[in-house]
Amino acid sequence: MGYTISLPQEDKFLTTRAELNDTMSMTLGGRAAEEIVFGEITTGASNDIEKVTQTAKQMVMRFGMSEKLGPRVFGHDHAQPFLGREFSSEPDYSDEIAREIDDEIRRIVENAHQSAKDILTEHRESLEKISQILVKRETIEKEEFEALLAGKTEDDVFPPEEPSGPELPLPPHPADREREKAPRTLPRPGLAGGTAEARGLDAPEKPELA
Repeated sequence: MGYTISLPQEDKFLTTRAELNDTMSMTLGGRAAEEIVFGEITTGASNDIEKVTQTAKQMVMRFGMSEKLGPRVFGHDHAQPFLGREFSSEPDYSDEIAREIDDEIRRIVENAHQSAKDILTEHRESLEKISQILVKRETIEKEEFEALLAGKTEDDVFPPEEPSGPELPLPPHPADREREKAPRTLPRPGLAGGTAEARGLDAPEKPELA
């Protein structure tokens, strides 16, 4: 159940077709890894597939990035978010064009999927090594990931933590200091708790014998 976060390095307003293709390949990396390592697929990549499909659809129908269909926009958006409605699209093209749009979306997604498989197959050893490290450490930062791909060992990238020094005793409380300085009255030998004089009390008078 891995999760990858890609933070933007700078504000961007334009994205190239090559960047979109690379992003889709990265997004499908988990699905491709399942096929390569386990020979089986799970439902874990459902959200990744949804995002990739939406990106490919926008490339074809909104951004004019299809070599086959050219720089055209397909469909008219009817957006009324202030009414709580979702964005909808009204087709303005024939059924033949709709089939071509589906073919282009499928082609773009399959190319991104194949690109992810090729990259992971080429770097299968790094895939295995980093996966084992992730099992133990759960999180790897960008700099650490790049260092591992560059060939550094786990010990080089993750040095052992220095042991902390011995804990110092806390200073005594001021009230404790005063009690330590105050003189202590010792009881007389043979008397439990000391005599009355030692306890600061007046001794009772002894009765006279007749």
